[in-house]
Amino acid sequence: MVKKMNWKKPIAKIAKQRRAMMGLEAAIILIAFVIIAGAFSFMVINQGLFATERGKTVVQDSLRQSSTPLAVDGSVLLNASSPTAINAIVIPLKAYGVRYVAMGTNQTAVTIKIGEEAWPNIYEGVAHKVGLYNETGGNWYDKEIYECSFSDLVANVSQGKAKLFIQNSNGDDALDSAEKGYLVIYLSTPASSRTHVIVEVRPEKSAPLTVEFFVPESLPLGWVTVAG
Repeated sequence: MVKKMNWKKPIAKIAKQRRAMMGLEAAIILIAFVIIAGAFSFMVINQGLFATERGKTVVQDSLRQSSTPLAVDGSVLLNASSPTAINAIVIPLKAYGVRYVAMGTNQTAVTIKIGEEAWPNIYEGVAHKVGLYNETGGNWYDKEIYECSFSDLVANVSQGKAKLFIQNSNGDDALDSAEKGYLVIYLSTPASSRTHVIVEVRPEKSAPLTVEFFVPESLPLGWVTVAG
């Protein structure tokens, strides 16, 4: 007599086993860890790139603030109004190590100290041409800077002020590396012989350019030079 097999018990036994469920749960947890690790890695890499870029910016700003983009391009000229005093100063400037230096009145200040007196900002901006008066015709006309004398430049500066004349200018208020600048200072009171003069040109977000000298003891009338 053939004995009938009872399939119910093995099937019930298999149904009670949790191995497959545990494997599925482990796979879900593993996938969750992988997703979290991927998101965390992306965040770390992104933060690292941001920190690197910020560090680069900070270094560049620090270098810019600790150095000046302006340099004296030649000798400083003094105009002797008498054998013992000067009434004007011309400082030739150029942009050094940069494409341009913003020189507008909002970006630059010029400080001057003459003996015991000092003025915090005498700068009145940039000039691209020189205005001259034609006595014969009785009218004003513009002239290119390279065609003018330093005395012509001084005549275009208010007394007690400083102005930057840019030769070969492209018309903006910046001193480009290919341009030549002349900072002209017309003193409100003549500086006498042996007087210590300090001029500071302070561009925005960078160290100032300092020019200092002593007025010579003996001065021939007209323009004389001192070391820049």
